Parts: sequence; structure tokens; C-alpha cells
Amino acid sequence: MKSSALLVLCGLLLAARAQADVSAAQDFPKQGTATTVTVTDADGAPLPGAQVTAVYRPGSNVAHTEMLGTTGADGTVAWTPDDAGLVALQATPAATPEAPEPAILTTNLSVIYRGVPLPGLLVLLVAGITLYGGVIWGFAKLSGPPALPPDT
Repeated sequence: MKSSALLVLCGLLLAARAQADVSAAQDFPKQGTATTVTVTDADGAPLPGAQVTAVYRPGSNVAHTEMLGTTGADGTVAWTPDDAGLVALQATPAATPEAPEPAILTTNLSVIYRGVPLPGLLVLLVAGITLYGGVIWGFAKLSGPPALPPDT
């Protein structure tokens, strides 16, 4: 009884894992560098005709959407990330008689900066100078000569 329940549970888990997918060629694409987005069906075969969009959330709650296009026969579409930050890739497969309203496939990924962001570096330097400068100034004031000589 236990072994048949375990087999049924394993079968359900394996069946749940086999689903359609949308993915980028790199795990962390770089801002301004071309990459490809691939849409596959549950069997891992390319899914042509899917509408692909990128929803950018660059460091805020304000999102903007970019239409990437429709996948070709190979299930891919070209993409050059505009902004660094979190991006949700969404693919809507073409409707079929079996699935008149297909599910939207989504994956989240992080687009990295193409280089060191200068405003971020400036904030880091100003904060470091302010914090450590204040500490050094405070210790210099504390360890200086006493204002009054000690009573003898």
C-alpha cells in the first residue's frame, strides 16, 4: 500500500515538472548585450508563434513593458535588455483547439549593468568618507590633550 502511494506521488511530481517554459540564453544577461529568449512546450520542443514580452522593474515598483516579438519556427526571439534590474519574461503561446486560452509562461531574471554605475560609486565614496571621517574626527577629539590639567 505504501509503495503504491509513493509511486503515485512520484508520478504526480514528475508530471508537474513537465511544463512549458520561457528562458533566456544567459542566466544573468548584460544590459545592452543581445541574447535570445526560447519558448518550449512541455516536451521541450520549440514553441513557435508565442508572443514574448519583457516587464522591467529597474529598482522600483514602476514597471514598463517591452514587446519582444513572436517566436519563430525555432521557438526563439532576439532580445537586447534596455535596463538593468529585475525583468519578468512572459510568453503567451498561440491559441490552439486544445488550448483556446493558453496559460501565460513567466520567468524572472536579473539583468546586470554593463559596467560600474557611476552614481552608485559616488554614493559609496561619499557615504564612506562621511562615516569614517566622522569616526576619525571623533576619536581625534577624544584622544587629544585634556582641556584642564589634572589636580595634583
